[in-house]
Amino acid sequence: MITFFSVPKAFKGHIGIIQTNAIESWLQLKPMPEIILLGDDEGVAETTQKYNLKHIPDLKYHSEWKAPLLDDIIGTAENRANNHNLCFIHTDIILFQDFLEAFQLVSSRFEKYLMVSSRFNANIDKRLDLNSEKERQDLRKLALTENDMYSSGGSDFFAFPKQLYKAVPPFLLGRGYWDNWMMYQALREQAALIDTTADVVALHQNHDYAHIQGVAAGERNGDRIFKAKQGDYNLSLAGGQKNVYNNYDANYVLKNGIFHSTWELSFLKRHVKSTIRRIKLRIKGK
Repeated sequence: MITFFSVPKAFKGHIGIIQTNAIESWLQLKPMPEIILLGDDEGVAETTQKYNLKHIPDLKYHSEWKAPLLDDIIGTAENRANNHNLCFIHTDIILFQDFLEAFQLVSSRFEKYLMVSSRFNANIDKRLDLNSEKERQDLRKLALTENDMYSSGGSDFFAFPKQLYKAVPPFLLGRGYWDNWMMYQALREQAALIDTTADVVALHQNHDYAHIQGVAAGERNGDRIFKAKQGDYNLSLAGGQKNVYNNYDANYVLKNGIFHSTWELSFLKRHVKSTIRRIKLRIKGK
């Protein structure tokens, strides 16, 4: 089926609450995915034991900023996962059954693919009873009703088959731009880039970004990370703005269970807009 892999922060305070919510939502998916937690921050080992998950404590970190490195994360997951299909997901994302329904459609249709989705944001500050079907459905409806959707600039999960990425730069995890590079590189590898936002509710639980040098404690504006020094470092590894792709660069959209090429008339405007954006950046040499 599919293996989820994620790199949690320490399970303490607000972050601990929302990470537990996210993991418990993944455990409700049917069939349940294999789940791997990487890293040795406080509480990770105990969480894997509690939920009977796979734990890989050893990760490579940047020598100065102590951030996990993406090439090591993906390489480790590919070597240790029991499934051919992988999903790298942030540990603050609550998923519902619609994720697996979309994934089954994508993986059945495409041999090489990258499945992404924009997220819905919500302020959640307490443990949720995600064992309850009613609470999960109410939460999903709340996300759709409030419709606080993050822009198409990124995704908080990346589903893809093993060996899609031949080489991955040592991006700093959580410091911006690496997710955009993954979309760019998937297309370079001639994979289908599928935007599943219309069919998948990926619920992001808002939190601060104080773990990033240059971002103030309590700051919940994720855009700040792009202006921090570590964001500039990742942008350089990505090859500049010309390689910063987003969901609008997808060549397929999944909507109501049907795949649409973004060359279709109803999606042509977004395709042309993203193409013009990329051409302008290349002309400017960014």
